[in-house]
This record gives sequence, structure tokens and C-alpha cells, in this order.
Amino acid sequence: MLPPGVLIRESRDTLERAFGVIAPLQPVRWVDEGIVCAPRAAGEIAGPALAHCPFVVTALPEPPGWPDPPAEMVAGWYRRGTDHVAGPDTVRELVQTRGDAFGWGNHHTTAMCLEALGDLPAGPALDAGCGSGLLTQAWLRMGRGPVLAIDIASGAVAQTQGSLDVVGLSTNAQVVCRSVTQLAPEELAGRVILANMPRDPQWILRERIGTQAPAAVLMSGLRPGEATPLVASYRELGLRPCRAARRGRWECWVLTP
Repeated sequence: MLPPGVLIRESRDTLERAFGVIAPLQPVRWVDEGIVCAPRAAGEIAGPALAHCPFVVTALPEPPGWPDPPAEMVAGWYRRGTDHVAGPDTVRELVQTRGDAFGWGNHHTTAMCLEALGDLPAGPALDAGCGSGLLTQAWLRMGRGPVLAIDIASGAVAQTQGSLDVVGLSTNAQVVCRSVTQLAPEELAGRVILANMPRDPQWILRERIGTQAPAAVLMSGLRPGEATPLVASYRELGLRPCRAARRGRWECWVLTP
């Protein structure tokens, strides 16, 4: 069983340079001797990381906290909760408030989307089915443009908005409880579409786009083979696949002009 807390003994400079090793251990506090972590708060993530930690580890008798959602490195991003320590300036981070919306980073589809953002052109984006808001926050942190984030779940909208408020990124985002069926073609034309959704909502979104091409499309949440007819439909608008990835039983595609 994992200890309730641990102290990783090393200089702060050294630990910051190796922060990717520390992040899964659930770091919650810097101290003079190093950094205090709460591995039992996310044992499935922290266990393997603790077993391979290259630094001196001292077990603590009491839990130093119970941060939630758990911290982890996802697609090059340090995804953390508000009770974790902030990452060093050299590490890109995404901060999430507590909530139960889909997409807190542990799913293959979310990770593949984060990996693919760099292949998209800058510009105003639509995060369709925003879930916990990771893609919206990443787009804003990258300075790519404003975002309209929508989800039919009020809890997802609240978590996305709360996370953006915490990190000070609300100014360039509009987060609303809304279905893709309510989107008008003129709202979608010229936008970068971020859509981590199952097949049926993907088709509804494609129908709402109509004949006015978006700037680009990132679509995930699809099983193998489900993307083929969608890609063919987007080809009619002049978009072509520039990236395709598969992880587990999921696929992620990027379509650009």
C-alpha cells in the first residue's frame, strides 16, 4: 500500500528540472528539504511513478492533503487540480477545478486531442462538447484565439468556467450550456472546430456546418472506421486529413484546407 504522504528530498532546482517525474506523485507543497506529495490521493497514477522515483523518498505518517482531480503529465501538459503545486515556468500546465465532467485527461481521446492542437491553424475555435474544458484551456494558453465552448451538461459548463476563472483565462472564452443542434452555420464558418465526441454528435455537427467550411477540424471520440465517411464529407468542403492517430480503440483526426 502506498504511504499517505511522502517527502521527495532534493533541491528545488533539481526537482523542477525533473518535474515530469514528480507530477504523478501528487505534489502539494514545497518545503526546504524538497517537495511533499500525496500519492495515495491517486494511487493508480502515483504507484508506478513512486516505484521508479530516482530521488530519496521519505514516507510521512499523515496525508498532506487529498488533491482532486489528480495531477499527471498528459501529452506534454501538467494537468493538475487547484490543491497541487504549480509547475515550473518551463512546464505547460492545465488547472482544473473539481467536477465530474468527461475529459479530465486520463482518456485516450483527450490526450490525443491535446497532442494534435499544434497541427491546427490559429483562430477562433469552437470546443463542441467541452466536458471539463481541457481543450478550451489549452487553446487559450497557447494563445491561439478565442473559444466558444459548449456542452449539454450544466456540470461540464460549470467546471470549464470555474477552471478558466481560476487561471484567469475567462476573458477570451464564452462557455454556454448548449447542444450542437442549436449551432447555426454562420457561427461555425471560419472557426477551428474541436470536437471530442462520439460518432452521432459528430454527424450532427457536420450537418450544422453546412456548406461553409470551418478553418480546420479536430475530431476524436471515434471508433476505428467511424471517421471514414466523416472525412469524406469534410473533403467536400475542401478539408483534407493531415493527421490521424489511434490509441486503444479510439481514433483522432485533424482536417485542414
